[in-house]
Amino acid sequence: MTQLENSYLLLALCARAQGHPTQYQYLRQQAANQTDWNTLPAQAEAHGLTPLLYTHLQSAGVAIPTAVQQQLQVRAIQHNHANQVRAKALAEALVVFETAGIDVLVLKGAALAHLVYPQPGLRPMRDVDVLVSRSQADQAQTLLAELGFTVTGDKLPPGHKHLPVTQRKGEGLPVSVEVHHNLYSRGTPATELAALRLAAIPFTLAGIRAYTLSYEDLLEHIYLHMLEGGIFSSWRLIWIADLVSLAERFAAEIDWSRVNPRVRNALALCHWLTPLSADLLRAAALSPGRPPSGIGQEFQGWPRFSLAAQRHKGYGRILHDSFFPGEWWLRFYYGLPAGPSTKLRPDPVFWWRRWLRHPLHILGWVGRYLWTGPSTVNRRRFSLDMF
Repeated sequence: MTQLENSYLLLALCARAQGHPTQYQYLRQQAANQTDWNTLPAQAEAHGLTPLLYTHLQSAGVAIPTAVQQQLQVRAIQHNHANQVRAKALAEALVVFETAGIDVLVLKGAALAHLVYPQPGLRPMRDVDVLVSRSQADQAQTLLAELGFTVTGDKLPPGHKHLPVTQRKGEGLPVSVEVHHNLYSRGTPATELAALRLAAIPFTLAGIRAYTLSYEDLLEHIYLHMLEGGIFSSWRLIWIADLVSLAERFAAEIDWSRVNPRVRNALALCHWLTPLSADLLRAAALSPGRPPSGIGQEFQGWPRFSLAAQRHKGYGRILHDSFFPGEWWLRFYYGLPAGPSTKLRPDPVFWWRRWLRHPLHILGWVGRYLWTGPSTVNRRRFSLDMF
């Protein structure tokens, strides 16, 4: 195992809001294999995991180099302050929306930080996402402009799930807001505000009452948000932390019969990154099965990487990486059930996807590339064609 793989597994063990004894035992064991601590802060930051890494290493009693500990501590403090600034700005916007009669749901990290994590600062955010009705989206954008937000994002294609990003400075920090009118760019009326508002749940944000998706809808949104970048982008471990932490925090309250089976299957696979609690396994009737091969490994083939960028691997390896990716990735990406207890037992669902459906998807992308040219390969639309 390479040092990079060691670091990833160490970070993955910290991808959760709440720790438990089994996790801390594994964390201490994994830390004993860590030889290059100096690169860990940058990796943690890339995965949005710095505050959680710092917190869990302390709770597990893991001794780390002083300089690294100081880096993590400083970044954790900075994230905590940034979250306070963004929460204050969001609360201001929510009050203005309410006064104007605009119903709104807070999405993703801005909601999860306050709903799931013990302290909001444990969940870094890049921007703030809110969902309003399609008919009130422009009005919401106008009200944000009156609060000092200006459009900074590029012009978006028709039908995109949100309006251009708006941003303002707060205490010297950029605060970005995306006004969504649908959860997904290829969404339906079922993923618009009117359908989701009835099951919304309340939470407290910067002293005011706010609302977000139901637990079941939140789980699905976290999972499908991960897949929006599909094979073209890395899966940040903070998204794994969101999925696991929400499920564990509300295991008893979630109606697991309403949870998309693909989401439940993906959640079970998270057990091999950060061990799920016995309470969650029991409440959700999850069966992690045997450890899949290639745990945490990303898709390494085409079209994520161009042929020119991969030529050093040889075309045999390029074909293998594109058509036959690692087991863990394939199961997570397509939401397949965990593997049987032994590889000798038949697993028809997996093998059908491995040998037929995934290769056909790649061939479909090849055909589109040849027919329309590389400039039309829209990464987000491309990666969601399978759903």
